[in-house]
Amino acid sequence: QVRDAENYRQSQYEAWDMLSGRVKPHLGGAEKYLDIIGGNYYVHNQWILGGSFIEQSNPRYRPFREMVIEVYDRYRRPLFIAETGIEDEERPNWFRYVVTEVFAAMEQGAQLEGVCLYPIVNHPGWDDERHCYNGLWDYPDDHGRREIYQPLADELQRLRKQFEEMTRRISV
Repeated sequence: QVRDAENYRQSQYEAWDMLSGRVKPHLGGAEKYLDIIGGNYYVHNQWILGGSFIEQSNPRYRPFREMVIEVYDRYRRPLFIAETGIEDEERPNWFRYVVTEVFAAMEQGAQLEGVCLYPIVNHPGWDDERHCYNGLWDYPDDHGRREIYQPLADELQRLRKQFEEMTRRISV
């Protein structure tokens, strides 16, 4: 099972490996096609093969920084986190966790260009029509105005400043 799980985990790299020409070079891939790499990370992105999600409190949980460094070391290309987010009151804490892990990866040499909150506005559920509170702004009111989720806005502003300071410090 360990080998099966590792093979499945490694399959996440297939598309980038094909684009870069590392596997199936007859498809025309080349390293030049990987100029920047984007990846998503959500609270349920770690799980046991054929089993359940791995919670952050579980000793098997792998810190996100390790995953970021693994991708960077594998391809040596700038990275960005293309999507991350969570629902309800956990939004600021989750975003802080992801960005803090990005900072730790940057401190270890990984080149990261940014982190994208997704989605930016609340939306109906994918599988149902429930109101998903996972964005920065809510549904528009009758006048087209959207209420901002201030705890997340405050955290985004704070982390943006830290990211700018970090990138300035690292580039010196």
